[in-house]
This record gives sequence, structure tokens and C-alpha cells, in this order.
Amino acid sequence: MTSQRTALPVPKFTDGTGIVSWIHFGDLHMTTRQEQNGRDFLSLIEEVNGGMADSLNFAYLPGDNAEHGKREEYEVVRESLDRLRVPWFAIVGDHDVHSRSHANFLQYPMPMTFYSFQVGRCRFLALDCFAADDPKAFDLSAEQLGWLRSELALARAANKICVLLLHCYPSELGDSSAALRHLIHNHDVLLVDMGHTHYNEVAQDGRTQYPATRSTGQIEKGSVGLSVTNIDEGIVSWKFKPLGEWPFVMITSPADERLRTHHQAKLSTSPERMKILVKAWSDQKLTGGFASMRDQTVPLVAVSGSSIWEAEFGAHDSHEGGQELTVEMADEAGRGGRDIVRINLGRSIVRMTPARPERDMDNAIGAWPERGILGTQLGPNKNGRRW
Repeated sequence: MTSQRTALPVPKFTDGTGIVSWIHFGDLHMTTRQEQNGRDFLSLIEEVNGGMADSLNFAYLPGDNAEHGKREEYEVVRESLDRLRVPWFAIVGDHDVHSRSHANFLQYPMPMTFYSFQVGRCRFLALDCFAADDPKAFDLSAEQLGWLRSELALARAANKICVLLLHCYPSELGDSSAALRHLIHNHDVLLVDMGHTHYNEVAQDGRTQYPATRSTGQIEKGSVGLSVTNIDEGIVSWKFKPLGEWPFVMITSPADERLRTHHQAKLSTSPERMKILVKAWSDQKLTGGFASMRDQTVPLVAVSGSSIWEAEFGAHDSHEGGQELTVEMADEAGRGGRDIVRINLGRSIVRMTPARPERDMDNAIGAWPERGILGTQLGPNKNGRRW
């Protein structure tokens, strides 16, 4: 029988590199273990346990865990999660309160509906958009806003990087939307990690990034999978991992131009010396790889005591201006994986940018197939089916 949690889980510590990494299982919409999403979720958990668990800090579920908020649906979710070898956190979505109660959520996934935890320099603040127990009322309570204001102030005083865990875009909330967006802006929140859209998307306004991960239970286009997010100092890397794709490779530094914000102002991308950090996973031993830029190639070297690989381009290897940096890695099964970022060498990271739309979702960066972003926006919110 599934036991009730009485305290928050403890995320894994970071290694010596200080890079924070987590996985995001998109909205499950769980009904029964026999349905495809139930089987897919177990497959994802087995894959994480077999090739990723040792180098992740935690796993995150962004709400809509149970399709109708029923006890028997939560039981399936919890039984599956009990197999996961990574600490996990969940928040409430609109489907979770279809029963007009948080009781089943509190019984099975989490002992509280909004809370905080810390990994390295990062402070994570998990929010509840449905304080009124109404699946149609997307809003934060006054109590929760007061708590969040205090948490953000304390985190800023301690020089922490702040990340919000939220079911939807802040602009989709009701009366609390303006207050939340004001807090995000004034307290320099780095990232808001969301579900709800049912499609992969990343928006960013030059200050804050808003990645949303495709649903696990109601997919209209593309394969089932999960997303991986890394924070390397102030640099965010985000990528969707389809089920069965190995090796899975991510450049954690330098930042891709599409994800670069003012948080990287002190992190120089210099043509004289550029260090590259890479995080990679596989269900087989990784055998090595290389980084390429223009006609130059340098080997990747494993960083002792971590899952990180590194390389460095010197002055004779690099060229000022726009560049495409490619990293490729292989495993013992003979499979290869790659990641690519666009960078600018020798240019100031802080640049004047045009005025951005006020609504966070209107700052979406568009299609990015190499990262699993199709740009189709099929889902309940924009151009797709109304689930």
C-alpha cells in the first residue's frame, strides 16, 4: 500500500561543478495503468533509472497528474513514482482538482500544495494555481503571494538563483497574474518551469525564461519523452529527450543565443579562451567525444567526480563573431548523440533589445527542432484540441 508523505523529499546534492540538473515529466493525465500514458510513464521511469538517475538532482511533475483527480488515478501515479530512483516533486494542475478538493493530491504526491527547496545556489519555489479548489479558477491565493514575496526577498538577500515551478504561464492566471509577474520581474527570477501547454515551448523576455514541456498523457504531435533543464551558474540549457534516444547530450556552457538573458552579463564568451562544459547520459558507458567550431575540433575530457565533460578553445582555435558550436559523444554501444548551440564571440553579452510583448507566452522563441520544439503549438491553449 502506498504510504503518505509527511515531509518534503530531499533533492540530491550537486557535484563539484555546481551544475543543477532536473527532469520534467510532462502532464501525465493518468487514468489507469493499462492506458498508453501509464505504460509510457513506466518506460520513462525505467529509462531514467537505467541511464540518468546518478547525475540528476530531482524530477518534477508540473500538475495534471491525475486526469479527474480521483484517488485510483493518484494511486497509479504514486505506484509508478515509487519506482523512480530520483527524488521527485509535484505541483497541482487543473485536472488534479476536478474533484473540487486537494485531498487526493495531499494524500498521494505531496504533503503540501506550495513549498520551497534548494539545490546548490538555486532556490526552487513550487506554486499552487488552484487555491480555490476550482479547476477553472487559475489563481494564487493572497496567502501564497505573501509567502512568495518573502521567499524571493530572502533568496535575493542570500544571492540565490530563483526558479518557479508553476502549472501555467503567469499571464494565464486571474487576479494574481499582475502581482506574480511584478514579483518575477522585481526579484530577477531566472526561470519559470511549466506544464499545461501539451507542447514543448520556450519563451524568454531577456530576463526570465519560460520553458513548457509536452504532455505525457495527451500528445498531439511528436514522441513521448521528458525534458532536461540545467543551470550552470546563470546559464540555462533546456532540451527534450524522446523515449529511447541515447546518448543524450547537452552543452551547459556557453549559453545558446536563443536562451541568453542578462543573467549571463558577467559570463564572458571570449575569443581568447572559451571553456565548454557538456553533460551527457546513456544507458551504456560513454566513451568520449569532441567539440567542433568552424574547422577546429578539440577532444572532450571527463571531469573527475562528475558527469561533466569539458573542452577548451584557445585564441588560435576561435574566430570572433557568430559561431555554431557542435558537441558529439558516443557510447559503448556505438551510438552517437550531439548538441549544437549558437554563440557570439567577442561581443558584449548585454545588448539593447527591442521592446518585448507584455504577455510572457508572446515571447516564445519559435521552432527549434534540435531541442524538441516543433513550433506547432498543438494543445489546449492555442491551436489544438480542447482537452
